[in-house]
Amino acid sequence: MKRALAVIVGVALVCLVAYVSWLNPETVEYRFAPDRTLHLPVGALTVFAFLVGAVLVLLVVTVEAGRRAIVTWRAERRRRKSFRIDQWEEHGEELVWAGDAQHGRALLQKAWQRRPEQAHAVIALAESYRDTGELHRARGLLFDAANQHHTNPDVLYALADMHRLAGEAGPRIEVLERLRALHPRAPRVLRALRDAYQETGRWQDAAATQEALLGELRDLQQATRERERLTVLRYQASLGLSDPAERVAALEALADGRGNTVPVLISLGDALRAAGRADEAAVLWERTLRNQPRTVLFDRLAAMATETRHRDRLRTVLRKLRADAVNADSVRLQNAQLHLADGNLDAAARELEAVQDAAAPQLLHRLWAEIHQRRGQVEQAFAAFARADGHAQRYRCKTCQRCVPEWTGYCPQCGAWDSYRATVEISAA
Repeated sequence: MKRALAVIVGVALVCLVAYVSWLNPETVEYRFAPDRTLHLPVGALTVFAFLVGAVLVLLVVTVEAGRRAIVTWRAERRRRKSFRIDQWEEHGEELVWAGDAQHGRALLQKAWQRRPEQAHAVIALAESYRDTGELHRARGLLFDAANQHHTNPDVLYALADMHRLAGEAGPRIEVLERLRALHPRAPRVLRALRDAYQETGRWQDAAATQEALLGELRDLQQATRERERLTVLRYQASLGLSDPAERVAALEALADGRGNTVPVLISLGDALRAAGRADEAAVLWERTLRNQPRTVLFDRLAAMATETRHRDRLRTVLRKLRADAVNADSVRLQNAQLHLADGNLDAAARELEAVQDAAAPQLLHRLWAEIHQRRGQVEQAFAAFARADGHAQRYRCKTCQRCVPEWTGYCPQCGAWDSYRATVEISAA
């Protein structure tokens, strides 16, 4: 059908040319040059001009079609190449997950070499080395990738994480700071950099980074948690200040915003005492003890109670604490210590006799041993000391159970805040 149509169209064109030539039999002079002239029929010239135009149009159409064909061929070639590389990556990861690390890594290596501008293959390859404990090889791959593509955030983040696993705090912070310069508002980068600063004790930098992170959060609950963490970071940064006056100012600023936070108030009292303002520290600790009973506050006040009148006042404070807020036996033990400091053995013994807990802490036995020793009751003192087993006041983290001889507001092991309680804790909570 197509051939017949082509024949018909060809015959029609020939007839049209012949008809136009027959209608225009006259001849005209056509000059190719000043000295060259042709005498041709008008119809023939008209047909010639038409054919030349048709040939030019055909050439333009052919060139355009060829260009489109080349573009399409190149795009298809790139698509096939990309698809093949994607298959290498996918199959390589499957092999690594299946335990065939050798073949999986070979495919991932090939995919990365063919498409180095994309980081997925090299990150997967580095993770395969990390999983087998070859951190130096994983780090080397990511380092090379980071040098080739300085601004790829995935490569830089993976490299920083690899430094973290290797325990290289300095290089980790350097990479994360470089990443933050490229993406200053990325929450994931800010969190990682904050944690790196915190682990190295750079509390001021950690607090500044946490402030930047808070500006990027939109979830109210998450923002509340991160704001509490900012308080902890600022608290730790304040403790690191060497000048007592600066430490007092920083802790007072925290106390204004978090007035009921016990660690801030305890450390503020310590700073006031270090600055020569012991009376203000005592008033602060006493007020805090009335509102939130804690053994650490009692210990601080007892250490400052150098006279009997001071100890009487402290006993009065203990007596006025709400019964539902304290452990009565623990309060009796603390009162007994105050009476012993006064030399009032009978009053101390009465306090110890009133302890009702059958599983009383070893402090009870140590205090009895001291009473017996002062009364000259050697055998009873030895027996009580043996039961005390060298007891000393200690503080334990409620979260990770870490024990320390001195109270601290922040647990460096688990990161808990306000979690340390005394082994003989007057607080009922």
